[in-house]
Amino acid sequence: MNLFIFKKWYYRLLTGIFAGLLTWLLVEVGLNIQYRYFELFANPRNYLYAAVIGALMLETIYRTGLWLEKNRSWEFGPARRFVLQNLACIIISGFWIVAVRFIFFYLIMPGELIIMTDEIMIFLLVIFFTLTLNLAELGSFINDRYRKSLAEVEKFRKENAEYQFEMLKLQLNPHFLFNSLNTLSSLVHEDAEKSAEFIRKLSDVYRYVLDNRNKELVTLRDEMEFIRSFSFLQGLRFQGMIEFRFEISEASLEKKIAPMTLQLLVENAVKHNVVSRKMPLWILIRAENQQIAVTNNFQPKDEQKGTGIGLKNITSRYEFLTGRKVKINHDENHFSVVIPLI
Repeated sequence: MNLFIFKKWYYRLLTGIFAGLLTWLLVEVGLNIQYRYFELFANPRNYLYAAVIGALMLETIYRTGLWLEKNRSWEFGPARRFVLQNLACIIISGFWIVAVRFIFFYLIMPGELIIMTDEIMIFLLVIFFTLTLNLAELGSFINDRYRKSLAEVEKFRKENAEYQFEMLKLQLNPHFLFNSLNTLSSLVHEDAEKSAEFIRKLSDVYRYVLDNRNKELVTLRDEMEFIRSFSFLQGLRFQGMIEFRFEISEASLEKKIAPMTLQLLVENAVKHNVVSRKMPLWILIRAENQQIAVTNNFQPKDEQKGTGIGLKNITSRYEFLTGRKVKINHDENHFSVVIPLI
């Protein structure tokens, strides 16, 4: 038992005393109904005893609840935790109600008659109270989880809006179109066949963007067709100063990925690294074992660091969709982002 109201020791003390007094009052009422000769409030010592036992029992149950929370948290199975907590309460209640009461009557009040049906009635009444408190704690956990779920959904909506905005900026990025048209204008006079292929690839890129901009997930096969077209355009733009390598297992092609994820990672690599004939950039896209990694050689530009919004949005989005974290590996020579496939 770990309800927030019991975290203060004086709340537990007062609640335990009240529960003990109330339990014994109900017991005396029941005994008065069952045995007409039984008088209410005939022995005040019983109420003192009930108050002490109630406080001790609640403290024991609370400490047991803390131990269960550490070893069998509600988060890892509410039903199992509820059953274990109830079993613990039954054992603790049985100890205090049966064992301690027998010791009390034999050592302190010898000669008192112990009627097992009465003891069972007391025991069941205490179990009823503890089960009620356990149900209250279960309800508190479910309510807390519900509120956290709402908060996570709202957070995802916000991050999704930011992600969509980031994708929109990429889709409408005038620099990409401007650079592509510049490359095309040069190719038209040099190689008509290659310029025609460039136009097809550019058309494929924008068709993919238009077809998938509102989708949450696409197959890796579709994403790879898109990124191959995109890498073809980038390769012609930088005239051999960027090398793309693809190592994609056949089994991974039917897995899911958020659309344009790879484009964003490739754009980041091109944006933040030196690309020249003396320092060519290579980008490796490798998919296997339920994940895909985008790795590039690390040769950063001498400029202020970017905001990292795109990478942050990808990390948050995939953690929400899969429950798995995006891994970012970085050393002096390489930079790698590992995305879980869905």
